[in-house]
Amino acid sequence: MGFKGNLQLMKEMNTAMLMNLLHRKGTTTRAELTKATKLSPTTVSSLVEDLIRRGLVEEVGEKPAAGAGRRAISLRINKDGGYVIGISLGNRKLIGAVLNLHGECVAECFAPIATGNDSLAEQIREALEACLGQVESAKRADIRGIGISAPGIIDERSETVLFSSLLKLNDFNPRREIASYFPDAPIRIVNDANAAAFAEHYAGAGKGKTSLVYVTMNEGIGAGIILDSRIHSGYGGAAGEIGHITVDPGGEVCNCGQRGCVETVLTGPFILRRAQAVARELGEAAPADFDEVLGRYDAGEAWLEPIFDRIAATARLTIASMVQMISPEVVVIEGWPNRSEKLSGRLRAELERLPFPFRFTSGRVLPSAFGEKGALYGAATLMLQRIFSASAWDKSGGYRS
Repeated sequence: MGFKGNLQLMKEMNTAMLMNLLHRKGTTTRAELTKATKLSPTTVSSLVEDLIRRGLVEEVGEKPAAGAGRRAISLRINKDGGYVIGISLGNRKLIGAVLNLHGECVAECFAPIATGNDSLAEQIREALEACLGQVESAKRADIRGIGISAPGIIDERSETVLFSSLLKLNDFNPRREIASYFPDAPIRIVNDANAAAFAEHYAGAGKGKTSLVYVTMNEGIGAGIILDSRIHSGYGGAAGEIGHITVDPGGEVCNCGQRGCVETVLTGPFILRRAQAVARELGEAAPADFDEVLGRYDAGEAWLEPIFDRIAATARLTIASMVQMISPEVVVIEGWPNRSEKLSGRLRAELERLPFPFRFTSGRVLPSAFGEKGALYGAATLMLQRIFSASAWDKSGGYRS
């Protein structure tokens, strides 16, 4: 990189540093930015004027000053200076959301999920158009980032969904098609559990924590890991794929073909089938759906206790194993266990009794703040973080060198 290139990179990094400070502080002044960054007043003023000109920052009045001195002008990020779009590809539906630069959701769209590379790529494009169309006066050029979360194994370098059995995807990367419609917007594709973990770290149950484990228990089981405030994806993007750890070699056949995976014990469809079978054996009224199973367990029906003993033991083992390996500040749980006060309380109590090297208080197990929308907001806030990051990115989403 030549001299001019180095100057441009330095300008972009300094600009991102100012944006990061403005994002964290809410409002501040040029003098305060100068003091915090140790840049010269001239450099700060020049960068701020450029940000104002680009519509990213706005002046919001004078800040009271001590004594009779000249009052400083307060600055803040212009929430309407651009938008990011998050797209969550779920097991059953696609959810899209548009966030302004203050992280406020200004539009949402929903659709039954498509499957297969070609069908899903077209549906993502349609969802982006639908989301954009809901924001009055917004243009394509106002979209400053697009984040997409998906279940499955994702290669971080190419941001390709290598495989997703749920969505029938193989080597799926819609970047090229999306870029033809949104040429100026950085695009990122991230695993759904990782995205949800980041949302909880950025603005949810784990806000202010530098390390956390996010565990989701619904129709599938997965985990997202945050270490040193960054997503830890592991080799090949496969970290957190805990649903197919074998816990009962003689158990039921899992969707993956193995017997006795964690998913065969902790997911709703398997629990419902097991409860219905036991009910028939014991002459009890068979539950019609999984919500009924949970309701009757919470109500104290004794015949369900052995089923939930096994569930609690497997959940405890799964979470405890991750705690022993990673020692996170908090564990965030999303999914059906949060709908059962009885099971949630039991799980916290049993984790607290385990002999961890550091005492694991029940306050370190927290329910998700975002619920099923965690992956959606995670994908979008990852793009916000990129805008406010003190690192320079090129349009393809990689670091400049």
